[in-house]
Amino acid sequence: MAVHEFHRESLAARTARHFTTGVLQTWSMEDVADDAALAVCELVTNALRHGLRHQAIHPLPVRLLMFRSYRALLCMVTDPSTDAPVLREPDYVAETGRGLQVVAGVSQMWGWTRLRPVGKAVWAGFTAEAAGYR
Repeated sequence: MAVHEFHRESLAARTARHFTTGVLQTWSMEDVADDAALAVCELVTNALRHGLRHQAIHPLPVRLLMFRSYRALLCMVTDPSTDAPVLREPDYVAETGRGLQVVAGVSQMWGWTRLRPVGKAVWAGFTAEAAGYR
């Protein structure tokens, strides 16, 4: 398992991408690194933008957690908000609002769940071609 915490950082998306690709290189899962890094970037951005909206009420950080098995990867981002993520119809003119469309497009599956006592986890799953343990 790999974990990274984010607070309101201006370079969080870049940090998330670099962290993800570094972990996946260590885990010999480079074949899913581009897609996973893109999904993680979108999930972290959404969590910081929407999940920390009520941070004064629930002062919890955004966390990126990555789990792996032999060929599977699960990337999960937690935040203190209980608001459900909304998969919108793509608006190709808008500058924002397509993050979950991107996640759905690059991952084998994605979803979310509420956490107790507060918060939620939004996740994306990937299958690697020939990942191995080191």
